[in-house]
Amino acid sequence: MNTQFTIFKKGMTLIAVPLLIQAVFLAVLVKAQTDQMRAQERVVHTKEVIAKVEELHRGLVEAYAGTRGLVFSVSGTLPRRTETALKRIPAQVADLRELISDNREQAPRIAELSGQVDGFLGWAAEEDRLAHAGDRARAIAGLGPGAERLNMIRLTIDAIRGVEEELDRRRMEGLRLSADRQGRTLFFGGAVIVGSTVILAVLFLQGIIQRLGVLRDNARRFAEGKPLNPPLSGHDEITEVDRAFHEMADNLGQQKQENEMFVYSVSHDLRSPLVNLQGFSEELSLSCSDLRELFQREDVPEFVRRRGMQLMDRDIEESIRFIQAAVGRLARIIDALLRLSRAGRVEYQWQEVDIAATVSKIVDALHDSIVEAKVEVAIGELPPAWGDPTAVEQIFANLIANAVQYLDPARPGKIEVDGRGPDGNGLPPGLRIYRVCDNGLGIPEAYHPRMFTAFSRLHAGVAQGEGIGLALVRRMVERHGGRIWLESASGVGTTFFVALPEAPRQSTFPALGVVGPPPDGAAFSRH
Repeated sequence: MNTQFTIFKKGMTLIAVPLLIQAVFLAVLVKAQTDQMRAQERVVHTKEVIAKVEELHRGLVEAYAGTRGLVFSVSGTLPRRTETALKRIPAQVADLRELISDNREQAPRIAELSGQVDGFLGWAAEEDRLAHAGDRARAIAGLGPGAERLNMIRLTIDAIRGVEEELDRRRMEGLRLSADRQGRTLFFGGAVIVGSTVILAVLFLQGIIQRLGVLRDNARRFAEGKPLNPPLSGHDEITEVDRAFHEMADNLGQQKQENEMFVYSVSHDLRSPLVNLQGFSEELSLSCSDLRELFQREDVPEFVRRRGMQLMDRDIEESIRFIQAAVGRLARIIDALLRLSRAGRVEYQWQEVDIAATVSKIVDALHDSIVEAKVEVAIGELPPAWGDPTAVEQIFANLIANAVQYLDPARPGKIEVDGRGPDGNGLPPGLRIYRVCDNGLGIPEAYHPRMFTAFSRLHAGVAQGEGIGLALVRRMVERHGGRIWLESASGVGTTFFVALPEAPRQSTFPALGVVGPPPDGAAFSRH
């Protein structure tokens, strides 16, 4: 549908067009029903005329038969039925004339019939008078003309009935055609309504689904760091969402670039004073050695030598060690910042990753540390996942190395790595859950919310590091469209859960950020 319309207008069009078609269809249907009702009324009217003609004919025959019986009757009285028939004939003629008044073709015939009936009634009255006067011979002689009158009336009635029967046949045919037209109207009208609704719905949904597909693809591209599709055209709500998404992506990209430039610039700017500090601290250390040799000369007074050596051993060298330690730590922090800023720029090579082989390789690489810590490592079933092999290896390497480093020396260490995870965790479909579990020092619940924050360390004295390892792990898991969280208790141990896609996620929106179980256990870095 027209992209210049908003979704609301498209929806209203989707409703209005079928309603308009239905209104036209109802108007046509009402007309067809009206025509059929009129055709039925005309058919009923024609049949009523034919029935009235038959009734009049029977009355005339009854009147003639009664009059003939009167002539030959000994009693000299008309039968009651004959009297009734004779009385009803004028009314029947009047009713017939009224019924046929709308048919000009029958007007001459009904006029002729009216005259013939009047003549017949006059003949019947004359025969009745002759019979009652006892003039039987004249009455009998009058029967012949009466029969001729009745025959003439019959011919006129036959003519009237013939016209009405032909009219009835045509009207019945018209009624049948009207019923057929009404049936076709119902069928084709319903088909047009259903067809137009389906076509409009398909066009509406196709336009919506296609455009939502572009938004979905843009979300996936944004999550993977790829260029977005060109902006959608039109002025509907989807276009506005797409435009806002492009603006957000541009702003985030610009902010990301600015952040990376800032981190690089700060790191670069800090490098120079760090080098100077390191260089001058080494110069100070050399100068201290020279001063120590100077103070140890024999010509130096004893109190000067003693005081100078005290200053050298207690103050100057200790200060130099502090300076060098601080410079080293600051250099490591700068390196960590650079690694963190580059984590989102590495282009992943997406493929199926053999998690079992990856974990086995990591355990082999940590063999010496595992033997030294006297820890038991149990590797369970690890189904494959979809991701970048290098990034996935770094994720599990960091988690397993942390588990080895933060074991509790008070009890034998045990580490489990498998593909089992909690059920009913609210994760979207298509993710596999992996588990790295240890019985180490554990993490107090108060520190769980900061577990994945960069430069935050809990057990700083147990192992070396700058507290950036889990922050990098989280960044890599997020880029895979997955989720990482933990369950831990102090003195019991820690379990890290990692959810990674089991197959390419092109048919659904990629999982952006941290998803899955509530992020209560998200964020305090050990390593």
